[in-house]
Amino acid sequence: MSAPKATVPKFGSFKPKPAAPHPEPEKPKTEYQTDIRHKSRGSDEKGERRRHHKRHRSRSKERVPEPPQIEPTRASPSTNSPEIFIIDRKGDVKNLVYGSVHRYSVPPFYRYGSGYVLGASLDVKIDRNQSEDKGVVLSNWRIPRLREKYVFSRIERERPRLLKIRPEVLSDTSSAIDSDFIALQNPRGRKRKRGAEDESSDDGEKRDYRSIYGKPKDSGQPLDEDLQYATESDSSGSDAGRAIKTDSSLRQRNVELSRKVDQFPQDITAWLELIDHQDVLMKVGDDRRRLTSAEIRSTADIKIHMYEKALEKAQSLEDKERLLLGLMAEGTKIWEVKVQTDRWEKISKENIDSLLLWTSYLNFKQSTFTTFRYDEVREVYLKRIRLLLGSVEGFAENAREALYQQLIYVMLRLTLFIREAGYTELAVAIWQGLLEMNFNAPKEAMMKSALIDSFKDFWESEVSRIGEAGSLGWNHYVKNSIDVEIPDTLTDEVDDSLINADIFRTWSAAERIRMKCSQTPARTMDEVVEDDPYRVIMFSDIEDFLIQLPPNPKGLRRSCVDAFLLFCRLPPIATLDLEIAQKWVNDPLVRDELLECSSAWITNEYFSKSRNADSDIGPPSYLHNPFPNCVGTPELLFGKTLAGNDYFSSPPSQQSSFEARYGGDNGPISTTWILNTLKQLIQAHFTEDLAEYYLAFSYHHSPTTIKKIAKDLLKQHPSSLRLYNAYAMIEWSRGNRDIANGVFSAALAMSSGSSSSSTVNKSDKEQEQSNDAIVLWHNRSWLSLEATDNPSALQHLLSIADGKPDPSIALTPTILLRAKQHLSSTRDYLSSAGDFGRAVLYTECLALLTYLTSPATTEPQSPTQGSILPVLEIYHSFTTTLLSRLTKAQRHTPLSHLTQSLTRLLTHHTSHGPYRPSLLLRTTLSQYLSLLPSSTPLLHLYTHTEAHLKISNRIRTLLSTSTLSPENDCLSSRLFSIKYELENGTVHSVRAAFEHAVESPVGRASAGLWKLYLLFCVYGNPGVSGGSGEKEMRARAKDVWFRGLRACPWVKELYVLGFQELGGGGAEDGSRGVSYEELRGTWRVMGEKELRVHVDLEDAFEEIGELERSGKQRRLAYK
Repeated sequence: MSAPKATVPKFGSFKPKPAAPHPEPEKPKTEYQTDIRHKSRGSDEKGERRRHHKRHRSRSKERVPEPPQIEPTRASPSTNSPEIFIIDRKGDVKNLVYGSVHRYSVPPFYRYGSGYVLGASLDVKIDRNQSEDKGVVLSNWRIPRLREKYVFSRIERERPRLLKIRPEVLSDTSSAIDSDFIALQNPRGRKRKRGAEDESSDDGEKRDYRSIYGKPKDSGQPLDEDLQYATESDSSGSDAGRAIKTDSSLRQRNVELSRKVDQFPQDITAWLELIDHQDVLMKVGDDRRRLTSAEIRSTADIKIHMYEKALEKAQSLEDKERLLLGLMAEGTKIWEVKVQTDRWEKISKENIDSLLLWTSYLNFKQSTFTTFRYDEVREVYLKRIRLLLGSVEGFAENAREALYQQLIYVMLRLTLFIREAGYTELAVAIWQGLLEMNFNAPKEAMMKSALIDSFKDFWESEVSRIGEAGSLGWNHYVKNSIDVEIPDTLTDEVDDSLINADIFRTWSAAERIRMKCSQTPARTMDEVVEDDPYRVIMFSDIEDFLIQLPPNPKGLRRSCVDAFLLFCRLPPIATLDLEIAQKWVNDPLVRDELLECSSAWITNEYFSKSRNADSDIGPPSYLHNPFPNCVGTPELLFGKTLAGNDYFSSPPSQQSSFEARYGGDNGPISTTWILNTLKQLIQAHFTEDLAEYYLAFSYHHSPTTIKKIAKDLLKQHPSSLRLYNAYAMIEWSRGNRDIANGVFSAALAMSSGSSSSSTVNKSDKEQEQSNDAIVLWHNRSWLSLEATDNPSALQHLLSIADGKPDPSIALTPTILLRAKQHLSSTRDYLSSAGDFGRAVLYTECLALLTYLTSPATTEPQSPTQGSILPVLEIYHSFTTTLLSRLTKAQRHTPLSHLTQSLTRLLTHHTSHGPYRPSLLLRTTLSQYLSLLPSSTPLLHLYTHTEAHLKISNRIRTLLSTSTLSPENDCLSSRLFSIKYELENGTVHSVRAAFEHAVESPVGRASAGLWKLYLLFCVYGNPGVSGGSGEKEMRARAKDVWFRGLRACPWVKELYVLGFQELGGGGAEDGSRGVSYEELRGTWRVMGEKELRVHVDLEDAFEEIGELERSGKQRRLAYK
């Protein structure tokens, strides 16, 4: 019996062979073999191979039955699809010959599933950013990422390896020294014979990453055949090991510093060097590497431990301040807000006598969003005032001035804080009380209690106070309390109309109207809003803030006036030599003028200026700076701009600075009130510098009435040479040069008469007036020089030695030598006497005389120009004198005056002749910028010289390395960098400048800077390039607004500005609109932070909610 026939499984791919076997066509194989043999990869052969695979697939489709239709899933591809696999039972014999599969025989394939993994959850996908060659990383794609991976993080973790030239290359190049050409490639590579080792190496380099043999092994050598990696022994000596030695040298430095603090534990400077060195150790080997958050926290923990050990050894207050500020700076990186608050409160209690630590504690309390409350921060101010007032009596007479200076600074910060929180009436009332108490107090001696009672009667009588029309002062009220007049009743303008469809924008408009009415305190008889308890200021509201300064020293009252001007957002009269006064000017919470400027003015000043298409033709224009960091001099007070810097924010020929900046009289303080206050202060306590300032401000505000104001002052003080100088410069600026020359001649003739008398018989006042004559000579010479009247300027300079104008004087060697000797000797005498202010004026006159009389040098010059090289030597010589004789705090004012003088002369020199930026000019400016990195006139002139060359990196390097460094950083420099990028950069560079500014210590709590950033995001800038970047910035406006509120929670203006710019609905605001719920929540935050709100919206919110629920108003525009 025969065995049963075996059942052969039937597959679609194994059909019985036909009776007459049909051999496969040999043509494709032949072409394929020919292609392998000749290694030709032309487009025709590629097309033939594609047709070959297509015929294979067509035959397979004829033999294989069509499978049932199954819908594939995302992670489960159809594996029985006929197009995925190609069956080749015969293979290619050439694979044995060449040792691998032909690369063009491998069909192309693609990954399927968009990152999903078979068998894994559908919530996870392959993370391409975190996956590496060794494996893949699965992550939940439904959870949003916090940030993108830093693409260079893996490269920066690798430690760089040193390279050296191969010895055989050195031997080859030594023989080619005598050649008459330089070979770009070593010829030895071409002479090498191709052996088996080279073939395998080339094959490894060309091996595909999908090869069955795996990835080719790393040869361990660089790609350049002429180089090789240096070993440890190679890098131990010579220059090749310089980078490797860095690690050991830095660690050796750390050991040396550790030993130093062990040997001298009281050396706080060594402790600080050791602490700062920890940051260097963390980046050893690669300074460009980014530190991870874990590294930052661990380093901060180590530094905190070192700070605490150093504090145990600190003895002086200055050392404690340096250590505690560094400790708290590191603590912000790892401590919670509550821990920081507790530490700051402990520090403030243990270091009561430190203004610096108290100011840092105050800044922390004022700018911490989570813990900020208006009443709590105000109580911090009040405690400090009480502490200082209680401490004054226990100090000696010579030490009280510093405490009173602290009191003035605290009062300035307090009143600014109160006004920015919305309580403008209280802030103005405090300053009215301070000025009345110190400038209009009764002349009779009184006990302190009687004095307070008298002032209480004056305040509650509601007569006109200082700054108001018809005010005669407290002293006049005491003498004539019966014959006083009560001012007329005032009525507030009220417009509380709100539109539900645009509730927040209409609220911001109504709120600004009410804020304008609250510029000054109201009286009980005025018609004000009934439910506003803050409009009328009683005596009890300001009683705790009244301070009476001692009559001596006189500098305290000058500081009080400067603080008042800063409160009014005006530049101070002059920067005092005191270090604390310099800090006032550079304090970002004090000099924050941009905060209360109108949005229209900011947009026009910063964002509306487009690039000049013809900027390559002629000299470039200066950047305009409305808020310069410089010393107030007559040329800035009355003249034109100095290298683009305006002292009062606008030239006198244009609209008034306050009217332009605040859209009329809508500023924080009424312009009329400021003018009245300055006028009444001069009447009560006349000083020449205050009168000069009053004339300048009146000229910029109302140039039509300035002639009458100046003549009235001259009638009251006919012997004041500075007032004559101010009036002459005003007339010259108005175009009346003949009148100005007449005023100059009359004043100089008067000064020559007083100087002719005996010096012994002169009074102090007469001697002061005689010394002021140099101011007249200096300004008259400069005005003639700027008018290109060089002979007249030279005539005035030669007449200084005679003390009176001489129209017939001529230039002779004898007269020139006498004039130079007089100027230089007087300058040296004043420097020895400590009068560096007038010594700078004599130096400047000597420089002008040298400029006009020195022979030509190698520097090119036109007939209207002078010789600049000898002038620079004069400035350098006197700069050396200032640096050698004065401390850093003392030399700031005279050195600033000197550099502004040099800037003025260099500006004149470059603008009156062929424009040619030279190395000499750049070198000179760089030297003075190293002394005064934040001087805006110097920065503007330096930018002007470089702008023609279109080299921006040099200016950006100067900013990053010097001007914006932590020790030199200030708000004016940050505004300059932003202005520069707006004029010369892109949207992205401007955004980077803004981000660096708001992240810096000086700009983090600057509300004006945040306001500028928000307006830039909203309106963009047509002057910078990058259209897509502008759209991106508009979309970021909401984020910038919220960040600004978190950084400056006390500033009401930021809240109102956000509602005004982002609170509306509609298609045009879709890219930056904020939802209704977010706006409502933000509005309620103002109440939580106890800020002043005039117009309440809770009733409107309830009405909107009822309309929504009833369906009468289906949807608001914000939703």
